[in-house]
Amino acid sequence: MASLSEAAPARYPRLSRLLHWLTVILVLSTIPAGLIMVQEGLSRPLQNSLFLYHKNIGPVILILVGLRIVVRLLKPAPPLPASLSRPQVVAAEAVHGLLYLTLIVMAVSGIIRVQAGGFPMEFWDPFIGGMVAKSESLADTAKAVHHYARYVIIALIFAHVGAAAMHGLIKRDGVFSRMWPPV
Repeated sequence: MASLSEAAPARYPRLSRLLHWLTVILVLSTIPAGLIMVQEGLSRPLQNSLFLYHKNIGPVILILVGLRIVVRLLKPAPPLPASLSRPQVVAAEAVHGLLYLTLIVMAVSGIIRVQAGGFPMEFWDPFIGGMVAKSESLADTAKAVHHYARYVIIALIFAHVGAAAMHGLIKRDGVFSRMWPPV
């Protein structure tokens, strides 16, 4: 019987890997855009470009997360190595679940913030414009949710990347290879 290092690691399906890395690219580009766009003293053209990008990529991330959930339900994740302890498995499942949930919360709160604030979502208005009535109090609540959820998503990303790095660079136990390479 081949050892884990000799056997090809169980991998996520190609579509899952592609959706994962597309999501990564978009999320990692919207975080700095979101942090920079609200800074004082930014030139108006740059600020407008960052707002335009940030608010129109949110729904794309929401769609990707939805697709990832559907694919995950249809094609479950490959098994984790038996060498992982039960607490490690629970932590991995919790971080993955919280990442999905927080990505959904971020996208939905952002959409609500924009629509309830009376702002356009240039690309998305023909599809989802008018779903939320203008409401200053709702916009403020959604803005607060979006604001605080960013700390959660950043912490979860650090946990996820840290665990991936540990498995890929230190343990080399096949966990990282389940999602890499992207295609």
